[in-house]
Amino acid sequence: MIVSERWRLVGIALMLCLITGAVYWPGLSGSFMFDDYPNIVDNLALRIYDGSLSSLITASSNGGASPLGRPLSVASFALNWHAAGANPFYFKLVNLLLHLANGVLVFVLIRQLWARLDRANASKSSLVASWATAVWLLHPMNLVPVLFVVQRMTGLAAFFTLAALCLYLYGRQASRAAAWAAIATSLLLFWPAAIFSKETGVLLPLFIFLCEWLIFGSFRSVSRKTKWLAVLVLSLALGSLLIAKWNFLIGGYGGRDFGLFERLMTESRVLWFYVLQLLAPLPNLFSLYHDDIPISHGLLSPPQTLLAIVAWILLTALAIYQRQKSPLFAFAVFWFLAAHVLESTFLPLEIAFEHRNYLASLGIFIWLGALLFPQQAQKNGEVARLTLALSFLFFCSLITALRAAQWGNEYRRTQLEAAGHPNSARTNYDAAVTIARMTFGAGGGNGLAYQMAQFHYNRAAELNRTNVAPYLGLLNLDCAIGRPKNLALQSKLRERFATTRFSAENQAAVNRLSVLLVEGRLCLDAEEVKALLNAALSNPAANGYIRAILYSAAMDYAAVKLHAPQIALSYARTAVANDPGTVPFRVNLAHLLLATNAVAEARREYNAILKLKITASDKASVDALSRRLILMERNANAH
Repeated sequence: MIVSERWRLVGIALMLCLITGAVYWPGLSGSFMFDDYPNIVDNLALRIYDGSLSSLITASSNGGASPLGRPLSVASFALNWHAAGANPFYFKLVNLLLHLANGVLVFVLIRQLWARLDRANASKSSLVASWATAVWLLHPMNLVPVLFVVQRMTGLAAFFTLAALCLYLYGRQASRAAAWAAIATSLLLFWPAAIFSKETGVLLPLFIFLCEWLIFGSFRSVSRKTKWLAVLVLSLALGSLLIAKWNFLIGGYGGRDFGLFERLMTESRVLWFYVLQLLAPLPNLFSLYHDDIPISHGLLSPPQTLLAIVAWILLTALAIYQRQKSPLFAFAVFWFLAAHVLESTFLPLEIAFEHRNYLASLGIFIWLGALLFPQQAQKNGEVARLTLALSFLFFCSLITALRAAQWGNEYRRTQLEAAGHPNSARTNYDAAVTIARMTFGAGGGNGLAYQMAQFHYNRAAELNRTNVAPYLGLLNLDCAIGRPKNLALQSKLRERFATTRFSAENQAAVNRLSVLLVEGRLCLDAEEVKALLNAALSNPAANGYIRAILYSAAMDYAAVKLHAPQIALSYARTAVANDPGTVPFRVNLAHLLLATNAVAEARREYNAILKLKITASDKASVDALSRRLILMERNANAH
């Protein structure tokens, strides 16, 4: 019987993997997008890996996604790049395999939880685990961590978190020696691995606490006084940490269009939006971006804010009240909230992303499975429940298959998402960029393509009045087809450069400005370029780094387009003066000094570079400068 049960479970797992693979397969042909570029495509550190362990460690230590760098995720990208180059298919394929592995762990976890709740009903545990795992694998909410390559960070952190939790639960019920080994491995190996994949891994103790509290009932014998003391100590510790990091926390909102309290109020509505997506996965609810969600500026602005907050308070109170009678309901509520503690509370992150629900959704699906397949066999409504369970699973599979097919083609994805989210500035901008790249950028294009791209660029500029990228896109579009200069458009672009804050999007636009100017893709003459750069430099929000980038763009333009090395050198010096601690600015200056035969000064600049922190991404350019400097010094000595 035991062998038969094991083979049956293996068969279920293989079937779920095959179905999930078939549903996702069309999406693997999609391209890189959004944050894939700075973290993977343009991350030169990934190219350092040559098959050796030392190079892998070097590459993995140069992640820029967070203070910790997420080295395990970055290492996986480096391995991917080394094995298959820049082909996004293989990156997405690894993500899919990781998703399947996570599905296996989800199945094991649910079986472990159910074994504690209903030891005598093993067959029911397999049914609930199979259905909940299938829904989790095939739900459209979980598509982003699979087909959005950089979100392997989410999937990898989930893998180690789930593995750690499964080991912990095994240790809780194993013999003494095995228990210590399992729990030690869970907390000392898999938990750090989860954190170094993505910071959400730090939430493992919260998940363990929920299992102990609601599934094992471990705290029932603890006195109320002790419980309140623990809550007080924990609150004081968290409060002290918050006070110590307050300036750092508030500083992170400098580039956002919302503050801390606006974010907290908005997230109360966003969390309900996530619940709606999970329970009613309609196609128009999903998108890569959700910047069309209005910011809450007060409890009644919009009015749904107060309603959302009150609803969460009531739901939390109900979950606490029902924790003994309906532990899985309480588990679903608190698991969902616990999974959002980092990314949906006080940190200065963007408002909403679907991948934040990758683990958060699990508790809800387990609870739904328990409702549809109750512990005590109930003949009344059994057919209806089974029909509902299969219908929901089929609908999830269908929507995910449709989304995967959309994500398999960037043009199709961007156009459909822009149609479904017309008030999203980012989806409109993506739609415009994709049209322009696939038509005019490829040497083709026509009047209709121009009108479509122009519409989406203008719509993006209208929806986000602080972003300069749509106006740059319109100038690039007009330049590509040889239209007369639009002086009004140039004026609008200068005004935005001079007055708006430099958000993450605007910083990316400024970084790209140099390429656009040098390649002549904006069709601006020297005076127009000067006016544009001066407008940006006049912005009081431009910090030293932004000003250095702008002066570097002026340097590149002067050197390549104006053929004026002395003017370029002056701009390079000013860039370094504005941000002396950034290596690329000093490398540019040293190269220009060599170009003007100022070898001794170039040597001093190189020595100054060696005193800075040289990342893996900077190492190649520094090494190239070193070779050129040595060669010129030899030539100078020879004469």
